[in-house]
Amino acid sequence: MYMKPLINTALCAAFMVAALPLADVWAGVAAPSPRERAGGEASVGEASLRVTWRDSTALSLAFSLAEGRNVGSDYSVWAMPMLTNGRGDTLRLSPSVFRGKRNRRYTDRARFFGDAPKAASREVAAGQAVPYSVTLTRAEAPWLWQGRISVDAQREGEGCCEVEQMPAAHIGHFAYVPPFRPALALVPERGRAGELQKDNPVLQHISQYRPYDGSPMEGALLVHFELDRHVLLHDFRNNAATLDRIIDITRAIMADTASTVKKIQIVGLASVDGPRRHNIDLAGHRVMALKDYVQQRVPTPDSLYETVNGGEGWREMRHAIAASASPWRDPLLRIIDTETDADRREWLIKRLGNGHAYRWLRDSVLADQRNSGYMRIYYDFKPDTAAEVINRATQLLWQGRNEEALAMLRTVEHDERAQNALGVACFMTGNRTEALSRLRRAISHGNAEARENLRQYERIIEAERLNK
Repeated sequence: MYMKPLINTALCAAFMVAALPLADVWAGVAAPSPRERAGGEASVGEASLRVTWRDSTALSLAFSLAEGRNVGSDYSVWAMPMLTNGRGDTLRLSPSVFRGKRNRRYTDRARFFGDAPKAASREVAAGQAVPYSVTLTRAEAPWLWQGRISVDAQREGEGCCEVEQMPAAHIGHFAYVPPFRPALALVPERGRAGELQKDNPVLQHISQYRPYDGSPMEGALLVHFELDRHVLLHDFRNNAATLDRIIDITRAIMADTASTVKKIQIVGLASVDGPRRHNIDLAGHRVMALKDYVQQRVPTPDSLYETVNGGEGWREMRHAIAASASPWRDPLLRIIDTETDADRREWLIKRLGNGHAYRWLRDSVLADQRNSGYMRIYYDFKPDTAAEVINRATQLLWQGRNEEALAMLRTVEHDERAQNALGVACFMTGNRTEALSRLRRAISHGNAEARENLRQYERIIEAERLNK
């Protein structure tokens, strides 16, 4: 009659992992700190299990199985390692068989006479160890990268014509710790104005300033007025977006400690048709309307403004005609270039081609140019030594020189622009409490990179919790 043998399961492994680059992943019960990951060797996992993430697509497991020498001489124990998660996914590894002394002789004799199957690939005498070293890919078992994975061995005892289920042996557990890939960005060293200029041609450095000479102001913002009016309406045509942008840009630069508004240039224009003196007065009123609009919303001294009465917009109109493909292009340009008297110039244009030339001009050119005002903002920037320090430290972090980067960032740690880089440097040197504080502070000031770093931080912490 089969009796349950006394079995002492010993599970052991020895596995050392060479240092991996920052982008590689570490997992195990006692995952090393970022400081440990910087160099040398480290082992991860429980005493009986070692897990190495070769990259984000493959992992290696190393452990050993052994059944004690007190397995009954007539008996054998079958052990099958299994990887499982809490959702029921299972991956079985090849089994090991541990045979007692007489059981092994009986089995060999039966195999000789063909009365027993061939030996399993992992079949040893009781008391010996069977090492396992397995590489698994994400493609074949993607769930191994999701949540906590338990490694256990199902066991069966086999004796005289009887098989008995035995308690499973727990080998260990692990969870994938995702790589920390710091999100870092260089700080603009020309202040907020230099950053805004990339997407706003209306902004120009003060070195680019030129007095208005009647030529079209490329990149300047254009606002519109109703015909023969100088009241600035926010909801007229596309004025709302233009005026809001002017105010937002001016406020951002005025609030920035690293840049300053040096000059706000405003040009008022009027139509070329109608009495010249009336048009000049109208253009002057439009200049002041735009200046007042900005000053009421952004407190700025009069000394910042350069207001220009552009009068009748002849040069703007000529530029638009020259760029057109109109059949009236050349005759119109000839009149504008040769007739010096503005009133007679207007009279000739209106009679050209029995009025057809003027109707084209009115519909295709004057609609956008006759009732308008231009605005351009000139800025300057102050030397930004803090930004230079932050950017040098950021480059050190990219190179993995975390300790040097942290020491450098400590000199500007009160600058809000340094908080995300400080959070990364603290995390990489093992100070997770400060890292979390720095990242949250950066997020409170709208830093998108810090938000991404915090997301990664929380995923890593959760994975490490599952490894405990």
